[in-house]
Amino acid sequence: MKIMHILWGLKYGGAETMLVDIVNQQCFEHEVELIIGNRDIDADLLSQINPQVKIIQINRPPKSKNPFYILKLDCILLFSKADIIHCQMDNIIKYFPLYFLKRNICLTVHCVRLGYKDIRKYNRVFAISEEVRESVKKQTGVEAQVVYNGIEIQKFNREKRNRSDGKFHLVQIGRLDHLHKGQHLTLKAIHSLVTQYNYTDIHLDVIGEGDSEQYLKDIADSLNINAYVTFLGTRTKDYIRKNLTYYDLLVQPSLWEGFGLTIIEAMGAMVPTLISNVDGMKTTSLNGTFSYTFQSGNVEDYAEKLYRIIQLPVVERKIFAEKAYQYAYDHFDISTTVKNYGKQYQHIISKK
Repeated sequence: MKIMHILWGLKYGGAETMLVDIVNQQCFEHEVELIIGNRDIDADLLSQINPQVKIIQINRPPKSKNPFYILKLDCILLFSKADIIHCQMDNIIKYFPLYFLKRNICLTVHCVRLGYKDIRKYNRVFAISEEVRESVKKQTGVEAQVVYNGIEIQKFNREKRNRSDGKFHLVQIGRLDHLHKGQHLTLKAIHSLVTQYNYTDIHLDVIGEGDSEQYLKDIADSLNINAYVTFLGTRTKDYIRKNLTYYDLLVQPSLWEGFGLTIIEAMGAMVPTLISNVDGMKTTSLNGTFSYTFQSGNVEDYAEKLYRIIQLPVVERKIFAEKAYQYAYDHFDISTTVKNYGKQYQHIISKK
């Protein structure tokens, strides 16, 4: 089978990093191509793609209106001999006016808050969780097929590493977009721990970059909690896999979410998680069975749950993390994701 994947850019993000894992698995059994539309490419992430995957770069400047780049993309799609054309962003097809000549273009929807304007043009739509499927159905009437996200669980280090400073170490990973990922809530919860609970043996690492970076640093300054927070910037997939075990807890206070891949990554490293109770993360936590939860947007509840978790016996947190690991291993390994996509591809080809 010849499979062509398309996405706009290749920067560190949930959809992009997962796609790298998918193509690296698919290329062992299929001929795989990856089209990257824009110049937004992280060299480290690009280097992790198996050399067997053919990479085609359109090199379009982000948001460019130059028709040359779109024409280049259209020609590739029009004359492609791929059995499956798999898009990772819902607006790609609007730049391909001859889409109706193809009967093999599919889309994975990664988010509950996309516009879905062109979704009916695709021959098949996939959703990364039940919550995303319901969002697509409600907004468009389209029945998406659920294929869960996955990670290479066996590549995550699970050997617990204790730091010598005796502090409780938190980590939040994700694009610095506070209106989505809620990093400002974490900063305020840290402030509450220090000032209201008088708990100071704590440190938070924030991993990621984005438009909210300066805003978040200003909040840390205004709350006088710089001693308890470090902004690490972007870190590679390999760094995350090796170093998650240094942390006592991963926090994910998203205000909305489609899946929550970092939660699964923490589970893969046997690190317990504390997440907001938004619908998009019900799948990853099995409705809160394998993650501690707090009321979304509620800083007081966030801080209280943090303090309660800190006070738990270490062995209790360890048992909780082990159960979460087994759940992630059984449901969200990348091999399962690739296998399920393969079944869906066969349906598309048979109908074509």
